[in-house]
Amino acid sequence: MPKKTLSFKTVLIMGVVIGIAVIVIAVIAIHFQQRRTLTASVEGTLPRMEQKSGWQGLSIDAEGEHHCVVEKKADGNGEIVGVWDRLTYTREGRGNYIQKRRRNGMFLTGMETLAYRYILYDLKCAMQPKRYTIMKVFEVSGDGKTLDYGKAGSQKDWEDIPEGTIIDKLAKVACP
Repeated sequence: MPKKTLSFKTVLIMGVVIGIAVIVIAVIAIHFQQRRTLTASVEGTLPRMEQKSGWQGLSIDAEGEHHCVVEKKADGNGEIVGVWDRLTYTREGRGNYIQKRRRNGMFLTGMETLAYRYILYDLKCAMQPKRYTIMKVFEVSGDGKTLDYGKAGSQKDWEDIPEGTIIDKLAKVACP
């Protein structure tokens, strides 16, 4: 008995149905993750940013004032350095950031009290060009409450450090 093959139209329809199903599942997963983060933010159960000392001025831009502190020196291979960026928002910088969150469909509850953003970067200093990945992000109110939090999983997205950016300035401080 000869095998029956699927028509191009049938294969195309199956592909579209599978694609739509994947998108729907992703949207639902993102919705539940945002809901869980919002609930934790309101309940005050998000991780707190640990106190750091030794912050040094880095730059001032439209968002606000940036300070940094090197958290860990190069590893045994001389490659990875951890460095924190602390952004103290200006009123305009906070407003622009809240608008960006609104456009991206992120929750806004409590963001009117946003004062700081702390980002922990890992830098690969020995590579040329130097590379970075984001390890942790804390959005913090003026009274120290964590409003939003994110951290990298085991799979990290390393990217080249763009010239003239805050990350480039951090690399100049953190990488020997």
